[in-house]
Amino acid sequence: MNLIERYVFAVTEHLDEGIRKDVADELTSNIEDMLPENPSGEDIRGVLEKMGNPHKLADEYKPVKRYLIGPTLFDSYISLLKLVIGIAVSVIVCITLLGWGFKPPQDYSYVKLITDLIVTAVDTAFQAAVWVTIIFAILERTGVNEGQLPFSKKSWTIDDLPPGEVPQSKKISRVETALSLFFTILFVSILYFRPNLIAIYIRENSNTQAIPLFSVERLGFYSTAIILIAIVQLLIIVWKFIQGKWNLPLAVANLVENAASCVLMILLLTDRHLLRPEFFNGLAAISSVSATRITDIWFRGTSQIIIIVFIIIIICDSISAFVKAKK
Repeated sequence: MNLIERYVFAVTEHLDEGIRKDVADELTSNIEDMLPENPSGEDIRGVLEKMGNPHKLADEYKPVKRYLIGPTLFDSYISLLKLVIGIAVSVIVCITLLGWGFKPPQDYSYVKLITDLIVTAVDTAFQAAVWVTIIFAILERTGVNEGQLPFSKKSWTIDDLPPGEVPQSKKISRVETALSLFFTILFVSILYFRPNLIAIYIRENSNTQAIPLFSVERLGFYSTAIILIAIVQLLIIVWKFIQGKWNLPLAVANLVENAASCVLMILLLTDRHLLRPEFFNGLAAISSVSATRITDIWFRGTSQIIIIVFIIIIICDSISAFVKAKK
């Protein structure tokens, strides 16, 4: 594609199919009228930059101008909203069922269970919808869908024009986005709402005793960081979903989020006050190893191995994003 074709494509790609051809013909004609005979490359650049950002020019061809989520992002918004609500409700419902599954038989009440499931599902769906809408509204107004960093004031130039067809190696697959979304929601839901589910379960007669790994009081010390990082992760996931391809601003944001997640993971795994001694005592009770030995193995070996593997994954993911952004 030459510069004019790329510019026209950037203007019309988010318009309704019924008007794309007419707008493309009109725009091409207007650009040619503004150019001198036998125009140079600089002449073409000057005219296109004078016409301005193709995203803003596209808005002039749309009948409705007032919106919370604009037409450029609306289809992505609806698609991701359904995905987020579906994943969030499924995860929360499963966690609720697991919590009920380990209750003593005398505490069972199917009416209460059904009520809890309905209330939890509705509340989760509402919160998911609110957060997705807020994030899309922020991205709508910060130029992220135009390949910019959030809240940047950079003026549009011809160098920001998309190349046309995106190389396959640069694309962000929807499967990758969905998996990231699933694990983010699962991680936050368990750590923030039901940390007691991470436990060892010992069967005694007809009852199952759960010995949680985390001290809930100590975990509360990290709750703000967990929520903030989760919000940033969700924002970047939405950004990936909208953008559909890697670019430098997105790679930088991915690096920052990876670094924050890595720091949080290291703190969680090395905090001796976070992991309950009762958990290690429970492991000792079902094994031939003492609780002291198990604790030493965890803090001097297992946790360090997990941290190293996590850091390697984070580094590979960050480097991969920059490589794909520069292709």
